[in-house]
Amino acid sequence: ITLTIALLCIVTFAFSQEKYTIYENIYIKPKADTQKELNKNMQEHNKKFHPEGAYDSHVWAVFTGCHAGEMLLAMGPCTFSDLDNRPDSKDHNEDWEQNVAPLIEDMSEVEYWRLDDKLSYSPEGSTPGSKVLWTMYDIKPFQEYRFKELVEKVVKVYREKELDRNFNVYWNQFDTGKGRDVCIERFFDKWAYFDQDRKFISQYEEVHGEGSWNKAMREYEDVVVSSQDELAEFLKDMSGE
Repeated sequence: ITLTIALLCIVTFAFSQEKYTIYENIYIKPKADTQKELNKNMQEHNKKFHPEGAYDSHVWAVFTGCHAGEMLLAMGPCTFSDLDNRPDSKDHNEDWEQNVAPLIEDMSEVEYWRLDDKLSYSPEGSTPGSKVLWTMYDIKPFQEYRFKELVEKVVKVYREKELDRNFNVYWNQFDTGKGRDVCIERFFDKWAYFDQDRKFISQYEEVHGEGSWNKAMREYEDVVVSSQDELAEFLKDMSGE
């Protein structure tokens, strides 16, 4: 028993020391006719209090989905320990409460997303595009491992075919009851991105064998409840570095 407890302590300590990246995301709905003023005040706030590092700010304008017309404010990349030392000075709080908060109608979906390095792919030398497609997946209970196996096969295609586009996977760290368990992120610069004939199905079967795509889709139906897309554009002027 003593040996078992000792081993569990070692495993727990090792897990706690694992390097990881999370982002704190909040959707912001501006009040009517305040968008211009909100943009200006949030820009000044972020440049002053969230310019870089673990508390860097990233602001996105959302085009589609239930949050269309809103902004997504992301802070990071950071760890949970970093959040204990987040900007919380008197000047920071007063600036937010006096200059930003009065222009906001609602803040929702406060979420913490952890990047899965092993399931993500970025071509060498690539940089994030100015636009992004986020696809959120609602996974059936206790089926995360099967979804992960599906994603592993997709990433294998990206790597073996050396595709020229990124594929990032994030896991929601808390159950918010909204069916937003996993997020797959893909950047792009031009809307023509969606007109490209990618032939991914044929590439998938070249890697995994004939008929493997249909098998994967049947597996997908077994483990995924639903999915939803969000398109957004990066607002560089309102963000930190």
